Order: sequence, then structure tokens, then C-alpha cells
Amino acid sequence: MWLADTSVKRPVFATMFIMALVVLGVVSYPEIGVDLFPRVDFPIVTISTNLKGASPEVIDIDITDKIEGAVNTINGVKSITSGSTEGTSRITVEFVLERDIDLAVQDVREKVALIRNKLPDDIEEPRIAKVDPDATAVMWLNLAGQKSVRDISTYVDEVLKEKLQRISGVGDIQLWGLRLRQVRVWIDAKRLRAYGLTASDIASALKKQNIELPAGRIESLTKEYTVKIKGEFPNVAAFSDLIVAYNNGSPVRLRDVGRVEDGMEEQRSIVRFNGVPAVALGIQKQSGTNTVAVVNAVRREIENIRTTLPPGITLNIAIDQSNFIRRSIDEVKRHLILGSLFAILAVFIFLRNIRTTLISAVALPISIISTFALLRAFDFTFNNMTMLALTLSVGLLIDDAIIVIENIYRHVEDGMPPKEAATFATSEIGLAVMATTFAIVAIFLPVAFMKGMIGRFFLQFALTVVFSVLISLLVSFTLTPMLASLFLKRVALHKGESAASLSRRGIAGRFSAILENGYKKLEDGYRHVLLFSLNNRIVMLIGALVLFIGSIYMTRYLGKEFTPPEDQGQFIVRLEAPIDYSVAKADELFRPAEQIVRGMPEVRAVYSVQGIGGTVYRGLLMVSLIPKKERTKNQMELKKEIRQRLRKFPGLKASAEDFSMIGGGQRQVPIQYSVRGNDIEALRYYTRQISSALSKKQGFVDIDTSLEMGKPELKVTIDRDKAADLGVDVATIAEAINLLISGEAEVTKFKDDSHGKRYDLRLRLNSDERRNPDDLGLLYVRSKSGNLVELRNLIRIQEGGGPSVINRVDRQRAITLFASLEDKPLGAAMIDLNEIAAGILPPDYTPNTVDRQIPCRNHLDI
Repeated sequence: MWLADTSVKRPVFATMFIMALVVLGVVSYPEIGVDLFPRVDFPIVTISTNLKGASPEVIDIDITDKIEGAVNTINGVKSITSGSTEGTSRITVEFVLERDIDLAVQDVREKVALIRNKLPDDIEEPRIAKVDPDATAVMWLNLAGQKSVRDISTYVDEVLKEKLQRISGVGDIQLWGLRLRQVRVWIDAKRLRAYGLTASDIASALKKQNIELPAGRIESLTKEYTVKIKGEFPNVAAFSDLIVAYNNGSPVRLRDVGRVEDGMEEQRSIVRFNGVPAVALGIQKQSGTNTVAVVNAVRREIENIRTTLPPGITLNIAIDQSNFIRRSIDEVKRHLILGSLFAILAVFIFLRNIRTTLISAVALPISIISTFALLRAFDFTFNNMTMLALTLSVGLLIDDAIIVIENIYRHVEDGMPPKEAATFATSEIGLAVMATTFAIVAIFLPVAFMKGMIGRFFLQFALTVVFSVLISLLVSFTLTPMLASLFLKRVALHKGESAASLSRRGIAGRFSAILENGYKKLEDGYRHVLLFSLNNRIVMLIGALVLFIGSIYMTRYLGKEFTPPEDQGQFIVRLEAPIDYSVAKADELFRPAEQIVRGMPEVRAVYSVQGIGGTVYRGLLMVSLIPKKERTKNQMELKKEIRQRLRKFPGLKASAEDFSMIGGGQRQVPIQYSVRGNDIEALRYYTRQISSALSKKQGFVDIDTSLEMGKPELKVTIDRDKAADLGVDVATIAEAINLLISGEAEVTKFKDDSHGKRYDLRLRLNSDERRNPDDLGLLYVRSKSGNLVELRNLIRIQEGGGPSVINRVDRQRAITLFASLEDKPLGAAMIDLNEIAAGILPPDYTPNTVDRQIPCRNHLDI
């Protein structure tokens, strides 16, 4: 063993060689990021397409189905899921893990481009992007104060957002509760009728008389002038004087048929922090950046921002996901240190020599610190996987040094000089040490090449173990024999010395004698067990076989989940009102639920957000708890208590689930069970049957489905023959309804020169003239001949309901059942769920129709 021999002969060389590794590790340590899990790229691509005002059925048929058909032919597609809601199509394409995600995105873009001419002309261009696991907010801020919502929203949009986006590592800012400035023209339908005008007349006048265009250049012999036509209104009040038409020779101004308001956007979301109205800001980090580093940078900038906030406005941190990451990593670090100390203590108890213990213990810090350099070189982070690997390796790192030092110590006991013993003993035991180390490498290295998503997460774990044990092998062949040759002395204890003679050597001798007696008894006991095993080989083989088969059988009752439930000190309460509730009505239902959660003594703060996913009847409470040591109930118990308290509210569906620290999905629940088929009515029936049966089983809570039916809907059918006879085309009718009822059409822009900003101007009927379905028929449109025609002569209004969302999985209609568990193992829950589904679903439903449950711990999708 030339390495050990060189180290003994050249101790300075060995010391400097090992110190170089240590210095590299120390220098690399500050550069290593901190996160909860390793960064993993999900091979998933999303396609989002918007068509304003279109129903879910139209979106599903005209957009979703055609895009799915195009991308389904791409190589490597594993599954396609989609959701068609009002005005929006969202398709998620999952590829096999081996597929290059960047090339997959290019293929998707090409396929969508090929069928673009088959999609409706007035859609917004499809947005294609790969799913980013970092695309979730790592911190939520709230801005509140004594200012109006519009003033706060303006400050957030124009000032605060830009300051936060300039922070290194911040990717995007999610905003909720924002109501920006908007010029609203409220039309009086009766006055409009009295003056013989239509919504199109008002919109046309606004577009033509509020305009600013460049008009070329005027060039003289010495100068050049740019000509700009200033045709925009200087202030909001000036819009009221706009002449929109003439009636019997008299001008009709905008104020004669309505009123102009310098207001703000329609309220479609409500945000409160601890009951106080606020604007929510979600800090989203850049892809691949470190969560803790980004949050630290944001915290530093917040301290600077607070000094510049307008009077009466406060900026606070509501939710900080880095707190849990810090606590988790700090806890693992503490166990790593304790494990190292206990490993050294165990070595001392068995070797009973301080010098040999210290020499072997040196391998621990050197191996761990040197591993930091490799972590930095491979761009790993301190996360649960790498820290778990280091903690697990503590017992392995010292093994090589123990074997070497014990053999050196044995030869010194026999009278060999320490320097000679270090060289001879290391060469004697070297092959065995290498075999032990490479056996460990052979066990853990294949983990780094595991297939599937689990393999991606365990890559850093496996390589960290391999790095550390290889460095420990290097230390045992260099530093360990070198230190032994210098610091081991000839020992007085020889093989024939008894425990009685040891006890006469003072306290240390008596302690050593006690241990010696204990080892003797342990050795005798082991000898009896070994003799019994050798004399009864058949019995031992049968017993081992029974244990093996029994263990395999028991695995069916073990739960399966990606990560175990943890007390993060924060969780989510999802709230859902009846589907036909308005913003204000849903808020009336959510407020008492919010107050109950806020009133719990374990709750530190509650961030309430209504209007999730553009649906006003949905909301969530982001609940932050006081430190774990200050409360008597854990997070799971608090979620159970909240479920029980919120059941008393009629019409309210409430569920509690954990925050997810891993991105890439929809709901943070352990059970997601999908039923597929082409008959939506049959799917609805079977899903409700399974859901009803599941609710009667103990342990299942928060049972919900992705089915959303019963959304009130007014279907306006146009009598084309009458419209043609009266000279009114369909586009004119649709435009009139869209302008005055939806209020979403941007008619023109108002430029505020004092701020240098442009704001939308939109038309809409007064609220009291659009409360009933019959109000639609009272609107007027202009025919080709110039006459006014009342819409009730041209349209038929039918009140009904339809699905709010149409889901597909692999091009089949699908309904997903969601459920959480309470005091029930996941394995037992899956057995119950499969038995229930087998008893309800008809025999012709193939295994491909029903998905097996897949545990999901996905990011909060809001």
C-alpha cells in the first residue's frame, strides 16, 4: 500500500493533501444553497388558450379537442390532461422522463402552429411553456393601510412590484386583490333609448374622438419637426362633454346618456390579512435559484422599502415557506452533529483508548467537510436528501478508520514499533478496507441511476453517500496511519492481562474492567446463539424464510407516499361556496369561517384570498401557526379540529391540506382517483356513487370531485330570420350585449399626463338595469337602414345550467375524486377505495379507465 507508506514517511505531504480537501470544502460551504428538496425538472408542458366569453362546451370542442389531437402524435407523450372552463383552455402534456423537455416544447409549438388555422380566429395566441417546479410563491406579503384599495393597488403595480422584481433571484410577483384604476362609463339604458342611440354609437364616438396619432414630419431648410395630433382628452371629466350624436340638431353629450367615473376594476377577488383588507403579493423565485437565499434577499429589501412607504401603508410578511426549510435543515444538522458525537463515543467505549479514538474520529469532520466541495462542484444544495445522506454516512465514514486503527493498535500491543505497525497493519488490512468501502459504493451508486421521478430525487442522496465514503477511504489510507505512527505509544496492556489487574489502575482502569467484563458476557451470549444456529441449520433457514415471506406480505398494508406528513407550522384551508354565489354572497359565507380559524389560540395569522382561479365562489385561507413548542396541538390535530368546526356552515365546503414544498400539480391531497369514459352523465353517476360510499368509510375526509355542475347560464338564441328581415346581423347583436353587459371590452384608453400612464376605458350598463334576464331584451341595436330594433324582437333567452369545467385525461372525459385521510394509513385506504370502485363500476370499464391512486404532494395552484 504505497499511499499509506508514503503518508507515514512523509507526514507533511499527507497533512497538506488532506488539508487541501478540507480548505476546498470550507470555501465551498457558503456557496451551497439551502432548499427542502433537490431541484427536479418535470417533463411537463402546458398549453393555455383564451377565448373571451366562450362557454366550456365551445372551448372543449373548438380548441381543446383540436390541440389535443395535434400534440398526441408527438414522440414520448405519456399522458394528456386538460380542463376547459369559461373562456380558457388549459392542456397539460406529460412526457416520459427520458424526453428532452426543451425539444418537447419545440415539438409542441410546431404542432400547435400547424393547426392554428383550424382554431377560432379571435382567440389569444396559445401560450406554451414547460412546467417549472419553482413556479410557486415562496413568500406572501400583504400591503394594507388607511388608503383606498385603488391607491394601494396603484402603488403596488407602479412602484412596489418593480422594486421587488429587481431583487436578485426573484422571478415574478403574483398579485391578488388588486383593483387598478379604470375609467368606467355607466350607461343609462332609458336615456340611450330616449335619444335613439345604441351602445355601438357610444363606443364609436369614444374611439374616434379620443385618439393620438403621429402625423409625419415637416422639414424646413434648417429644421425638422415631428407632427403629433393631440386628440386625447386631458382629464376624465372632459369625457362627459364628448358629443356622441345630434338629436334634432342639438348635440347629445356623453353625460346626457350616462356618467363617467374615474374608478377601478370590477371586484373579482377579495384579500384580507387577519381580517384587514389588503393586497397580496406572492414572491416567485427564478427557476433554479435557492429558496432561502431569495427569501433572505427579499427580507433585506423589505426593510429598505418600509422606510419609503407612503404614510398610512404597512408592508408585512404573511407566509414564509423558508421558515420550514430552515427548521428542517437545522434539525438535520443537529442530528448530524449528535450522530457524529455518539459515533465517537461508541468507538471510545469499545477501543477504550483516547488516542486511538481521536485518530479514528478525525475521519468524520474531514470526510464531511471535504464532501462540501463535491456538492458545490455538482451544483447540489443542502436539502433533505443530501443532509440525510451525510447523516446516514456518519456511521460509515468512521468504519474504514476504525478497521485500520484497530489493526495498527493490535500490532502495537504485540510490541511492534508504531511507525512500522502503521505501515504493516495498513497494508495487511488494506484490501479488506477497500472491499468494505466499494461494497457500500456498489449499494448506493445504482440508486443514482434509478428510473422514474423517485430516481431524480434520490440522485443527490446517492452521490453524496458515495462522495463521503470514498473520501473516508482516502483518509483511512493517508491521515489515519500517519497519525497512528506519530501519536500511538507502546501500550502496557498485553494479551494476557486480566480485568482484575486493570481494576488496580485507578478510575480509568476500573471503568475499562467493567467494559471488559461486559464484552466477555456479550461474547459468551453470542457464542451460544451462534452454536445453536450452526447446530439447527434447517430450523434457522425455515425461520428466515417465514420472516421474509411475512415481511413481503405486510408491505401491502404499508402506506405509500412521497413524503410523510410534517408539522410545517402552516397549512391551507380551501373554501367553496355554492357555484351560483356572487362575490359578495360568497364573502358573507367565508367571513365567519375565517373568524373561527383566526380565533383559535394556536393560529398566528390568517391570509384570506377569495377568487381562486377566476372563480368568485372559491377561496382559501393560508393559516400560519405559532411555534410548535408554544402549542399543545400539532398541525394534523388542528386541521381535524378546523374540519369539524366548519361543518356547521350550510352550503360551505371546507377542506384542510398541507402546503406543498414540491411544485407540479393541482391539489395537495393524498388520494386522487380518476374515472374516465366518453359518457359524461355515466361518469357523473359513478363518481357520485363512489364519493357517497367513500364518505361512509371511517378515515376519509375532505371528499371532493373535479365535477362542477349547476352554474346558472343564460343562453341567448338569435332568430336569424327576423334579424335578417329587420337588417340586423348577428355581430351587431353580440357586440351590443358584450359592451353593455360584460363591461370587459376595452373601448379606448385614457392617458394621464401627470403620471405618464394609460388606463382602460370601458362601457357598461348601470347595475340596476342588468339584474334580471329580461333586461337583455330591453337593449336596442341599429339596423342597416338606421332604425332602432329592440333585442326582445330578435332573441330568445333560455335559463339553464351547464358544467363549469370539462376535464379530459388521455382524450377521454374524466372526473377526478379527491380525498384526504384522518387517522387512516394510506395502504388501508387504497384497499377500501379499490373495493368500493370495483363494486360500483360496471364490468365493461377497463383498467385503463380507472386510474390507480397516486399519492401527490403538489404545489398550491391558485
